[in-house]
Amino acid sequence: MKSIRVLTVVSLGLVAGFFTNPLKADDFNKETIVKIDNPMQVGNVVLAPGKYDFQLAQTQTAQHVVYIRDADYRLVATVFGNAAYRPVPHGKSAWTFYPSQPGQVAALKTWYFAGENDGIQFRDYKAPAPTLAKSHTSNSTGAVGGMK
Repeated sequence: MKSIRVLTVVSLGLVAGFFTNPLKADDFNKETIVKIDNPMQVGNVVLAPGKYDFQLAQTQTAQHVVYIRDADYRLVATVFGNAAYRPVPHGKSAWTFYPSQPGQVAALKTWYFAGENDGIQFRDYKAPAPTLAKSHTSNSTGAVGGMK
């Protein structure tokens, strides 16, 4: 009788593990959730401080397109980049920034994926002024608000 209970518990554990795997973040889209404390430029978009979800577009033809969503999972920007490569991969996502002057918004240069050599390089837009990402809760100055 005990062996039937053990077999049942083990079987239920295997079945539960099988059904929970699809709920994990997909490695293909390189989903990375970040919280930024200062405005950050990504391509031609400036993100206000807050929590964001970065994901690669999931198509074979758009391998360097990044979707950026806010804390409420609303799309705030679609940014195009180029392939980037680093010789030594690290266990965590890595971000590098273009050099900037004091008081200037930091511009994201590269986003390397956790444990991989590959990444995305973003263009450094110096002029004209970048477009500010819009949100349903933006105020009159155009800054993204409503972050949780």
